[in-house]
Amino acid sequence: PMNKFKIILLIGFLQSFGVVYAKDESPIDSTMFTVGYNFRVNTKNADGVPVVDSLQTVLLVGHQYTKTMGYHCFWTKINGETQETFDLMAGEEKAHVPTILRDIAQKTLTVYEDIPVHHYVYEESGDRKWQMLDDTLTIRGFLCSKATTNYAGRTWTAWYTDEVPSTAGPWKFSGLPGLIVKCTDEKGIFNFELFELLNKVFPITNEEAKRPNMKIKRDKFVERRNKLFLSPRYLQDPLYYHVPSDTDHIGYSLYSIEKTPRNPDGSIPLNMLTKVINGVAIPWKCNEYQPLELK
Repeated sequence: PMNKFKIILLIGFLQSFGVVYAKDESPIDSTMFTVGYNFRVNTKNADGVPVVDSLQTVLLVGHQYTKTMGYHCFWTKINGETQETFDLMAGEEKAHVPTILRDIAQKTLTVYEDIPVHHYVYEESGDRKWQMLDDTLTIRGFLCSKATTNYAGRTWTAWYTDEVPSTAGPWKFSGLPGLIVKCTDEKGIFNFELFELLNKVFPITNEEAKRPNMKIKRDKFVERRNKLFLSPRYLQDPLYYHVPSDTDHIGYSLYSIEKTPRNPDGSIPLNMLTKVINGVAIPWKCNEYQPLELK
């Protein structure tokens, strides 16, 4: 028999993903400063043509915790939603940019990441072993020193500055005697680079813990994600592996019904909608997946 789906139209991306700061959300820390990073991934599209996936992430540096997440997901919580930020935030969600909470003292990471159609959470050590090198380079006006590390099957080069007294950095990188300004892998696929540093106080919350997360071991998560996303079928259908269920909650999110352009027949173009299943954004199409972690 045909599955019966619960289908709803979700107006406003934040509400559909449950990432608005609730009034009763208790902060676990507050920021000393925030850092914006450009995150670029060199990859190929479905036709094999080289393309660059360009995203942005934000690093919230607190006294006890740091938190990294999608740049526009964070700032939309603070400043509210516009059509432009809605589109940018939708891109971050459909790229499954993880949210990572680091306990500075314990050097542990709690990672919230999606494999559609589910939210996952796992923990791992945030302690990286760095090799310090003598090279220096000025990046974005900061005099930076060089260090390298091996993590999850890739060799990474980081440029950090002691002009910003913090051990923090983008994604899962930290532990250097200064803020990481830039980080790249040896094959030139990935590039994190600072573009913004703000000395402002914002709450650091852990609202992601209230989602219906599936708890998993890190190695199992990486193995599952890479197996699914590295399949040739993923380029043709990003949800090829999902068997629809009666329990699926399916919705389509857009910024504004009134302001959304229409087809000649009055219907809303599919590319103006973000498909959402069980609170997880689903891309209509994607480029070749490049895993940050090989193992």
